[in-house]
Amino acid sequence: MAITNNLFKLTLPDEWKETTVYTFEGPFDSGVQHNLVLVIDPFIGKDTTIQEYANQQIEGPKNTMPGFELISEGEKKRADNAPAYEFVYKYVPAENVVLYQKQVYILLNEKACVFTATFSKKTLKTIAVDIDVVIANFKLLESEE
Repeated sequence: MAITNNLFKLTLPDEWKETTVYTFEGPFDSGVQHNLVLVIDPFIGKDTTIQEYANQQIEGPKNTMPGFELISEGEKKRADNAPAYEFVYKYVPAENVVLYQKQVYILLNEKACVFTATFSKKTLKTIAVDIDVVIANFKLLESEE
């Protein structure tokens, strides 16, 4: 398998799988360095719905993040009608530090596209609005190989 982007080309043995992770750094606001992480998982089962996939994936944070509290979850409507599911939760990674995360799972071209963004309580109402627009306009391009 060959992976090419605008920075490098990498050839891996056939039995290796590519699971790309992109990290985008946002503003520092309200004591939080905001970020948006995108994971593209090409190995979602053919019969797995995005809600089933999302529910499997949220188990990790539920079981490992200190003070995990689910705030909301549900289907997300997209203009392209791609199946999407969202979780919003908070957790307490250190004393007197409360962070909020929004995870959006989208099924595009038989791949799971998972967005995770981190916020403070304040920026969940401000910066999160901009992130929602970024995610809503996300398109997965087909490979030219």
